[in-house]
Amino acid sequence: MMHAKNLLLALLMIAPTVAAAPALAGSKDPTADCYAEATTDAEKQACIGLTSTDCRKRKRNPQVTDLAMCNDREIQWWRARLSDAEEAMRTRAEERDRPYAKQIAGGAAKMTDDLDKMIESWNKWEQMRCNFESMFYRSSPRRMLHAQECHMTETAKQAILLESSAAR
Repeated sequence: MMHAKNLLLALLMIAPTVAAAPALAGSKDPTADCYAEATTDAEKQACIGLTSTDCRKRKRNPQVTDLAMCNDREIQWWRARLSDAEEAMRTRAEERDRPYAKQIAGGAAKMTDDLDKMIESWNKWEQMRCNFESMFYRSSPRRMLHAQECHMTETAKQAILLESSAAR
């Protein structure tokens, strides 16, 4: 029997292939649709999980791997948003550092350096947070689903935070 971690890793290796597949004609993405209409961070957070939930509802007698693939589609969407948000925040941090060039030259902190530290710390925290969450389901085949849901939620919240911060 394959351990949940190994199964999750196997799914993540095939995910780029699944995520790269073209969308079906007329298919909807509830998370993207919701997000496009959201105007506040709270409204954006309410969009988390809509696509994966919709996918799971359309499955008849799904196996754990079917459910994992539903989650993975949305996780990939949020990871792409997070990547764009990190880039936008980096640009904003560089802009915010410019007026303080003299102080920075004298040893003051740079927002870009703080951003790098925050991203690195968040990546470690998110991994540990979701591993901790999945340990409550240690002997369950659904353990990876709980880990995925955690990754989706935490990635989405981080993307929303950085997008909002970059817009300030």
